[in-house]
Amino acid sequence: MDDIWFEETLVPTLQSVEHVTRAFRSAEERAVAAEEIERKAQGIVRVHQPRWLCIEDASKFAASGRAAAYYQVRLGFEFDLPREAREAGAQFVFARCEAFLWGIGASPRAYDLFPRDLYEGEPRVVSVELGPELKIGEMSGSLGKISTDVRVGQIEPVVVGWLGEEERAPRWELRPKSKALLGVRHLWLWLEAPREGGGARLAVRADGDIQTRFGPIPVGPKERVWDKRQSVVIH
Repeated sequence: MDDIWFEETLVPTLQSVEHVTRAFRSAEERAVAAEEIERKAQGIVRVHQPRWLCIEDASKFAASGRAAAYYQVRLGFEFDLPREAREAGAQFVFARCEAFLWGIGASPRAYDLFPRDLYEGEPRVVSVELGPELKIGEMSGSLGKISTDVRVGQIEPVVVGWLGEEERAPRWELRPKSKALLGVRHLWLWLEAPREGGGARLAVRADGDIQTRFGPIPVGPKERVWDKRQSVVIH
């Protein structure tokens, strides 16, 4: 079982509360609606301790032309709802999972992400073949072939990823079709860190939308500034 790195409550933004409550005519109705939204439109995200593996044979990534170390980093986000929100019928329907990379000396970058583009179909078990470009495939073939790949496991469709600004702010958007977004979602980041830099520092955060009787309400962490969030050194 993965260790929980940290847990935080995702709360409605002030702008979202104001946007919903402006439809009510009286100040009393707006106050009552705002109080209900703030109590029931809340989510919980438990972030698992990042796990990483240094890719020993970096020759497969020689296309970058940089003297760099490469790491396969697994991020885990566990989505939940407080009891009051569950009892009110609230549902997590969308999530954005973000990361940010700092250099320890030279700047690192997100070499690639997985998943990056999954739009339709059923959840499936896949593997990733390491090379100048990551190749995604179904889990099949001989055991010898599969053992040279990275076993990712079951992936849910409708996930889109971006490398972000300067390839240092990767993010994923999750929009499950068949059910509410609850439970653990694993995301993979292939990180390139210049060898002279001593690794990279990583921080993560998540926000999303919770469906309520007022409609979808955006929620997020109280602390969004990257420099003030917990981080870990990957080396």
